Amino acid sequence: MQNTNDQIKTYMSQPWHKRWYSFNKQKIPMIFVMFGVFFFTAFLDFEVQGTEIKLLSHIAAMQKFLNTPYNNLSAFYLFVLYLVALIQIFNVVTFAQKRSPFSLISITVLTAVQVVVSGLYTSIFFVEQANRLDYTIDSVARLAYSTTIIGSIFFIIGTVFAWFYVDWKYVKEKED
Repeated sequence: MQNTNDQIKTYMSQPWHKRWYSFNKQKIPMIFVMFGVFFFTAFLDFEVQGTEIKLLSHIAAMQKFLNTPYNNLSAFYLFVLYLVALIQIFNVVTFAQKRSPFSLISITVLTAVQVVVSGLYTSIFFVEQANRLDYTIDSVARLAYSTTIIGSIFFIIGTVFAWFYVDWKYVKEKED
């Protein structure tokens, strides 16, 4: 009993961040990926009716492509980015609970897809500017591709942490 009390006292004498880390280190990938999902999904265009609150981002930037092939392609890339971001939510929540290698592989593959598509989405703005004399990259377009780049960076950081905290000895228990 005395040994247990000594362990508790030793544990309680540690700073709060070390105690938090010891209990929550497997949730760190989830936290970073959730920030990435936030950057991918929170900056979609919106307007609050009756006020001057308005955010122009992805859709407004794509509308400036007019009827070029890049308009449809950028919309498809944006759809893929949002779809993968929503799937990643479920992956990282599962990983935070079980730390299984299968979840790690799916997080890694989807992060790679996310980063590649984010790069392709960003490149469309620069290709359009190179092909059309009347198109320039404005602040709306910069916000659109900057949020995808920032989201991708958070996804990469979360994936790296997931590789550190995976349980390679994970065995799925059969349910009766």
